[in-house]
Amino acid sequence: MATVHGGLDVTELRSLGLRPEEVLDFSANINPLGLSQRVAQAAAETDLSVYPDRYSSDLRAKLAERLEIGIDNVMIGNGSTELIHLLARSYLCPGQKCLIFAPSFGEYEAAAIAAGGDVYIVQAEEAQGFRWPIDMAVYTIRRIRPSLIFLCNPNNPTGVYLGRDQVRRISRAMDGHGLFVLDDSYMTLADWQWNSISLFRDGNIAILRSMTKDHALAGARLGYLVAQQSVASAAQHLQPAWSVNAVAQAVGMAALEDEGHVAAARAVISEAKAYLCGQLDTIGVPVTASAANFVLARVGEAAAVRAALLRRGIAVRDCTSFGLPEHVRIAVRRPEECVRLIEELKEAMRHE
Repeated sequence: MATVHGGLDVTELRSLGLRPEEVLDFSANINPLGLSQRVAQAAAETDLSVYPDRYSSDLRAKLAERLEIGIDNVMIGNGSTELIHLLARSYLCPGQKCLIFAPSFGEYEAAAIAAGGDVYIVQAEEAQGFRWPIDMAVYTIRRIRPSLIFLCNPNNPTGVYLGRDQVRRISRAMDGHGLFVLDDSYMTLADWQWNSISLFRDGNIAILRSMTKDHALAGARLGYLVAQQSVASAAQHLQPAWSVNAVAQAVGMAALEDEGHVAAARAVISEAKAYLCGQLDTIGVPVTASAANFVLARVGEAAAVRAALLRRGIAVRDCTSFGLPEHVRIAVRRPEECVRLIEELKEAMRHE
């Protein structure tokens, strides 16, 4: 079965007589300001008659310069999802163990299963604010000695954000065995941030990031990995030729020169999320405390609420696939768009 994701399903919209441009998409957690002018111009000026650089050399060099690391510590991927699957193939053989902090992004489990790995779960519960039991996680890691660990931080869909000390404690529990993949794709748009990049020097930690989220590049697909050279090289050898297309590389270069666009987005997110959480509380919809640019809301029958909203031209993420059938995930968009969401949600919950 294919992993469920956010974003609009054109076939579903057609069945409802809707066009994508008629729908406000709160199901995808990307920069609410959309593409910057600089990025859009770079995409338009890309020469599509030329093969892309197989190794994304210019983009890797620019990222290495910005992050103050070596170019051999950076790998570019067709979105972070490709990198997740490449790492799983690099570190898992049939029967080897993969530990996942859940509920979380479905591609971790999909990648582990595709590689033949046995999946183990550290589960966060709503009663504890979806915060993981770190003591139990450390015990489990020491007991099963996983070859691969996936942690999304801030986490999708809960928005829970662990600090450096907690992350390091998980890493050290591995005692040098296997690879710890820290996916901080949502860090840049979070309420507060700590810089995880230096952790790759510990040796057993790989950092995943997504320019898709930061710069609204969902259609281009662009992510990157920061890791020890041996880790990056092993994944690189498994990557298909020309996996990262010319447009993705061009817009990635432009995006790195337009960090003001991300700073502006953070300001919009801060204002809109405060409004959104306050209004959800007012109408009696419990929200999990989130550091990220999305919130997890308990609405009752999530599938029914999502369907009712979609008929009204609003898309949210039904979290049933995360094991949360009473919750929807709502991305933070512009304040005026959040106003419309709240009004439509009131109507949807009144009639469902």
